[in-house]
Parts: sequence; structure tokens; C-alpha cells
Amino acid sequence: MKHLIFFLSLFLSLTARTQVFHIPDTSALLVKTTSQSPAHWYIEVVSDISTDTVLRWKATHYDNVPVEWQISIDDQTTFHPNVQVGDSGDFNLLANQPFATKLIIGAMLNGTPGHGICYFDVYDPDNLAVVQAISYEFIITPSTNGIADLNDDSFLEWKNGMLLVKNGQEAEFEVYDLAGKIVVKNKLTSALKISDLLKDQTLLIKVKLEDKVAMIKIYN
Repeated sequence: MKHLIFFLSLFLSLTARTQVFHIPDTSALLVKTTSQSPAHWYIEVVSDISTDTVLRWKATHYDNVPVEWQISIDDQTTFHPNVQVGDSGDFNLLANQPFATKLIIGAMLNGTPGHGICYFDVYDPDNLAVVQAISYEFIITPSTNGIADLNDDSFLEWKNGMLLVKNGQEAEFEVYDLAGKIVVKNKLTSALKISDLLKDQTLLIKVKLEDKVAMIKIYN
């Protein structure tokens, strides 16, 4: 009898620790303009068990999110129109479905450009050891066309169709289209030739030099 109780307890303990979900891609990038409000995208949550269960999301922190933005989340159980840091919500994770459950985050931009990241935890409220951090990065630029003007104090300059680092140092260049697709990734250089990029498209150029970051939108 003691052995039976021991094995039953062990079985229940292992069952309680079983992970009931996984998230294939834990980050999302949204590259939009202020005219494309609300900006929104999703992260998929996949069930690892054969029965429906309840999960919980929690907004853990926001980095550089403008106060003018209103963050929302639709967990496909409830729509939450104004999510603040510390807010949380339970949602149903359905099993045996042809499509994954989507956590859809949006930002009402209110005409405000910015570059911010929203971080959330997704976890099983019955097993707090099973938790996954996810993030949504918003890169929002003003609704303008053509070559962007640079401030006098910028570490970049335009010259002969090139975007140059003024002091000739190498910086890390990344280029995105407005759908968030990477056109150029982690290119270490002191100059980027604009004519080499995709034609007839609005593009976003992110340049990082040491602790400085510049965001530039162009129409090539």
C-alpha cells in the first residue's frame, strides 16, 4: 500500500510539472508609420497537451514606449484595450485546433513616432515554474516621404547617395521594409549605399554606433 501511494504521488507530481504549451517565436517586430495606427501583430501559443487549458499573460515592463501610445492585447478570449505594466489576463489555450492561439498586441499611436518594446510573461497559473517571456518591438516613424533630414548633431550624414558615419567609424546597419522584413541585417560598415537597397519602397534604416542609435525612414 505504501508503495502504491508513493508511485501515485510521484505520478501526480510529474503530471503537475508537465509543460502544457510552447511558443515557437518569442518576439515580434512591427515597423510602421504614424499613419498606420493602430499598429498590431501577434505571437502564437501552441498547446502541448490534448485538453483545453487556461494560461495567463502579464505585462512585465515597457522600454521607451511613448506615453502617448495606448497598448492593447487581444488574447482571443478577451480584448484588453489599455494594458499597463503589471496588468494580466487569463485566456483559453485550445487543444487539437488547426491554428495556434494568437496573442495580438496593438498600439494606438496617437500621431507619435517612437521605438519601444513591450515585454510580457506567459505562464501556467497552476504551475508557475512554466513561464515564457515574449516581446513586441514597435518601430514607428513619421509619415513622410523621400530622404530624411538629419540633425546637425547626428553622427550620420548624407553624401553622394550614401549614408555615412561622420567620423568614419564602423557602425551596425540594419534595414527593414514596412512589413518588418529585414532587408539588410547586422552590416558592419561606415557607409551604406542607398541605391543598393530595394527600389520604390519605403524603408527604415537603423544604425547603432556604440551607445548611440539612429532611426531613419527613406523612400528609395
